[in-house]
Amino acid sequence: MLALLGPRWIEELNDRVKHDEPDYARLEVARALTKGIPVVPVLLDGTPMPKRRDLPADLQALTMRNGLPIVHDTFEAQMSRVVQEVRRILVPAAAVGAVDQAHTTPVQPVPTSPAFPREPWMSDGVVDQYGRRAEFKLRNVVQRMRWIEPGEFWTGSTEAERKRFAAQTPKEQQDMFDMERPSHRVTLTRGYWLADTACTQALWQAVTGDNPSHFTGDPALPVDTVSWDEVCSQFLPELSRLLTAEGWGLPTEAQWEYACRAGTDTAYSWGDMVNVDQVNFDGNHPPPGGVKGAYRKKTVPVKALPRNAWGLHQMHGNLGEWCRDAPRPYTYAAEPARDPDGGSEADTRVLRGGSWFSGAESLRAVRRGRSHPGYREYFIGFRLCRSSPL
Repeated sequence: MLALLGPRWIEELNDRVKHDEPDYARLEVARALTKGIPVVPVLLDGTPMPKRRDLPADLQALTMRNGLPIVHDTFEAQMSRVVQEVRRILVPAAAVGAVDQAHTTPVQPVPTSPAFPREPWMSDGVVDQYGRRAEFKLRNVVQRMRWIEPGEFWTGSTEAERKRFAAQTPKEQQDMFDMERPSHRVTLTRGYWLADTACTQALWQAVTGDNPSHFTGDPALPVDTVSWDEVCSQFLPELSRLLTAEGWGLPTEAQWEYACRAGTDTAYSWGDMVNVDQVNFDGNHPPPGGVKGAYRKKTVPVKALPRNAWGLHQMHGNLGEWCRDAPRPYTYAAEPARDPDGGSEADTRVLRGGSWFSGAESLRAVRRGRSHPGYREYFIGFRLCRSSPL
């Protein structure tokens, strides 16, 4: 159900309640919420998400939904975003059915055709509701990898997105938006394997024998406080040696964003709103129009929060993730890019995804961070990538 909320809807709602007038739209929304029918709040012309205290009891569950901001004079052009949001909300129901069916119908093994050869590092390989997956096991630690198909996506933020989040961004950081323009199309011609989670402390310790993390106490927490140099000069070579397989690395910035978006073109893979039940971030700073939530002030286990439509956990928040390349300049022209790579000549490397102490602005799929390869801090980690053998 789409619930279109205009600037005066709270005022009109309260007026009808005050005068005991029938409100059939409210009754329909309340009935849908009670029955568990998906409801998408469509926020027209800057209408903010309502606060729980401002709603009658039968509508308070609406505040737990992700609102979709829409401007009425460009509504038709933005209809694709509405469709994507509806599709995203309906995915969990379909996924549950697929999981239930999996108890009686075995998943299919990864084909051994030339296009997808079974590689020596794979201890397990199947096809599930998210696509192809494979795993490797190292000293009793299992890491799942997801096959990311070749494809296209839009990168670079729109003017509307930059204006929306500018008010949340300190003046001294406004130049970060310059790194996001202009918006342009990117094509990735080759598939790749990407870890379904950030590297855990268990895996880092199995490879290197130590644990540099600030947050500890659970081996399923992501390893933090690791520099790009340490990942590339220590962890990856040793992993390759232990698995007797070359090709392990970090994703390029383009590969990372493509997987993060998982087929969407919104601010987050969840839509244009996000909350602390989906992402580990500073809930005191939600997206414009969003509702404040908890601030955990620490990392959470890598599978503690929902995955995106391609089966990847926490591409937004928890820890910022190193990418392989330096920041590629977007500002030269709004031309399509094919397998872009920022290279290694510059003295910085890309960081993506935001972290546990970031506000919602820094979590956006398009948000580009960067730092020196030797930089290490307790809000930085990484995710494994493996290039196609073809």
